[in-house]
Amino acid sequence: MNILYNIIIYPLVQIIEFIFVFAQKAFRETGVSIVAVSGAVSLLCLPLYNVAEKWQRIERDTQKELKPKVDKIRAVFRGDEQYMILAAYYRQNHYHPAYALRSTFGLLIQIPFFIAAYSYLSHLEALKGARFLFISNLGAPDALLKIGGGGGLTCFRY
Repeated sequence: MNILYNIIIYPLVQIIEFIFVFAQKAFRETGVSIVAVSGAVSLLCLPLYNVAEKWQRIERDTQKELKPKVDKIRAVFRGDEQYMILAAYYRQNHYHPAYALRSTFGLLIQIPFFIAAYSYLSHLEALKGARFLFISNLGAPDALLKIGGGGGLTCFRY
């Protein structure tokens, strides 16, 4: 796990830290720096999102093309016979049902960025006591939903 962190997450943490520090020096506002990090990460991910969208489009088009015949097979056959005929039909069309996972690529590329942002921002001293818009303390735990105790919207100012 440590190797994966060092290869994937740590470089992203460094990029997020660089952007945050640059924005902090430029704007001198912690909340704006977090928004800048979010915008910069979105811009950096844009090429990956474009690839993911292309894969999703290919998957949707393929499923749309195969759907009428698949529906007929499912309406007529049951059990093992249905499975075997569908498998043969997919094979004839160079498709595997696991290809449907391609459409999750857009979400999967976000996960390392979420982990990196959490890793960096969760221990950042600059957030403690910092205010932004209606949030009274950026460094406080989210109190919107408390599990196992009292709670409420303690991070929001009334």
